[in-house]
Amino acid sequence: MEVSDLAWKDLSLRFKLVLYIVVSVFLILSISSSVVISTVTFQEEQLAYDQSSKMAQSYANQFNADMKSNMAIARDIATTMGVIHDSSTREEASDVIRCILEDNPQLIGTYSGFEPDAFDGEDERYINTIAHDKTGRFLPYWNRIGGDVDVEPLVDYSTSDYYQLPKRTKQDELTEPYYYQGAFLVSYVSPIIENDEFIGIGGVDVSLDYVDNTVSSVKAFETGYLFMVSNTGIIVSHPTRKDWISSKTLRDFDNPVFHEVASDIEKGKNGHVDIIDPSNGEDVILFYEPISTGNYSILLSVPKDEIFAGVASLRSMLFTIYTFSIVFMGLMAYLIAASFTNRINGIVDEFRTISDSALKGDLDIRANTDVDIDFKKIPEGLNEVLDSLQDANRLRAEMEAVVNRSPVVVFKWKSQKNWPVEFVSRNISQFGYTQDEFTNGHITYADIVVPGDLENVEQKLLEAVNRGDKEFNYEYRIITRDGEVKWVEERTFIGSFSANSSNKLQGIILDINERKKAEETLKKMEKIRIKEIHHRIKNNLQVVSGLLYLESLNFKSDEVMEAFKQSENRVRSIALIHEKLYHSENLTSLNLSDYVEDLVEHLINSYNVDEDTIKIHLNVENLYLDMDSAVPLGIIINELTSNALQHAFIEGENGVINIDFFKYAGQFILKVEDSGGAFPADIDFRNTDSLGLQLVSNLVSQIDGDIELDTTDYRTCFRITFREKEV
Repeated sequence: MEVSDLAWKDLSLRFKLVLYIVVSVFLILSISSSVVISTVTFQEEQLAYDQSSKMAQSYANQFNADMKSNMAIARDIATTMGVIHDSSTREEASDVIRCILEDNPQLIGTYSGFEPDAFDGEDERYINTIAHDKTGRFLPYWNRIGGDVDVEPLVDYSTSDYYQLPKRTKQDELTEPYYYQGAFLVSYVSPIIENDEFIGIGGVDVSLDYVDNTVSSVKAFETGYLFMVSNTGIIVSHPTRKDWISSKTLRDFDNPVFHEVASDIEKGKNGHVDIIDPSNGEDVILFYEPISTGNYSILLSVPKDEIFAGVASLRSMLFTIYTFSIVFMGLMAYLIAASFTNRINGIVDEFRTISDSALKGDLDIRANTDVDIDFKKIPEGLNEVLDSLQDANRLRAEMEAVVNRSPVVVFKWKSQKNWPVEFVSRNISQFGYTQDEFTNGHITYADIVVPGDLENVEQKLLEAVNRGDKEFNYEYRIITRDGEVKWVEERTFIGSFSANSSNKLQGIILDINERKKAEETLKKMEKIRIKEIHHRIKNNLQVVSGLLYLESLNFKSDEVMEAFKQSENRVRSIALIHEKLYHSENLTSLNLSDYVEDLVEHLINSYNVDEDTIKIHLNVENLYLDMDSAVPLGIIINELTSNALQHAFIEGENGVINIDFFKYAGQFILKVEDSGGAFPADIDFRNTDSLGLQLVSNLVSQIDGDIELDTTDYRTCFRITFREKEV
């Protein structure tokens, strides 16, 4: 018995099949008949599909030609306006647009719109005139919405797609359908480009009532019909359900097949689906074909029984002829299969056992290879797969162990609101959380980001995606399970990112809290060091100022004492800058308003000015300057103010000194003016023996400025202008 079993097992499968085929050769006709039925039926069905598809494509091409024609008119308006806008009057240009509307009855409106002062630079002249709004921009919209041809200014151009899309893309645009003054229409718009800059648009509007009438008039087969939808699935025409037009989209139907069709249309694809027509409940085939010129598609709905009427008749006839042959073929197939299904079932049962063990983590089990020679490769191949899986599982475990022992936490996020986590490494526990909390959806990644940082993280990631970056690196703060705030660094691989697909981001986060603390400590130390430098410089300059004052006491000459006083005041003006910086949070820039106020107060005390007689008015804006500008400017103010206090007024005479400092048209302007009479005409302030005025001229050159002297109206006004990037 065992010898017989072994002899049968050693026979090849080829021999066994030949043995049975010899017996069933007379059934070859049944096999060929089955092929004939299948082939003929398929060919007939394919022919019906091809005819319907070509019909839909033909109608799409027809409407594509109409759309091309409409877009060509819009492009002609844009081209014409771009050529004549600086050589023709607005009335002439408007008449051109009106004539185009009158020559094209299929259009409901023609128009052009220009950027401010882009047409002829005279927008102010045309404010609120015919075809102009309160901006005065050239915006004529000729239309026959009310029946007669009339003109009005374009509206909503600052927000609507018909103006903003071509402005942003600088390309021809076909808008989604929309309502305007009760008319359901679509806009064909072309940008006007001059010197590579957008200056306006030219466009035409087509009533979708016109489109609906044209599309709805088409019939296919006996009861089939056409309708049209926009790129987003909005129904813009339908022969029977007029209430669906503009109010219903393909995604509004409670049928996932319609949703798939809507997705294909958005991507510009064609195709066909079997579906129940929601307008009449019939079982139909829906063909859809994109219109290449715009974001619209033609849909052809044809009942199945009309398309396959010939196919069904042919299939019925062939089926009757070949039924008897198929019965015999089935019987012989059963006999052939019965010879080896028992052995295959045994292999399948063993595979099922191995599969169950593998799912439980046991990859050591192996398949029995002691089977028929024709089936031997199957268990051997399975064992090779199990060997590879075991090696891969071992490598994965080693890699996970390496990651989980490192400070780097691995994440895989879904690109959805709040960034749900699909995978996170176990070492997330260093922040007090577990894997399950994230993968089960109890916590999203956004939940652990500090709320004040979350918006910045999302914005920076969006900017990186828009730039086409492949990686995203950013530092921000997260909240641990214990409520502690820690700094982390994120490094994420963006890869190919599409707004129309479900994106997933893979990356890592690294705890950099200690590094941040060290950086903050270094910043504080640097701030203290700079403040100490300012403090020491201020003290040293005050010592110099004091020495000058003490030395001046050793002289009796008024001229010498005055020279010492002027030098002391100059040193004091510099020391005051360092004193202000020492007490300021901003250690690199100076608020001129506070500084000038203290400097003038010092000069008043230094020259014993009677404030009831000499009035000093300050008009200094809160502007910040860096040290390279603040020190020269302080000395200039000191010199010009001291000069006015000493020489501008006769003793006992009333007078006014005005000190103004402000910024205008990108320039800083300093004015020191006194009412003590005009500066002597015979003295050139740029070439004088006065050390103070020499200093002023030299310091103005140092800050790359200009100085002017104004002596009109019996006064003296020094005006200094210079440029500097404001701090």
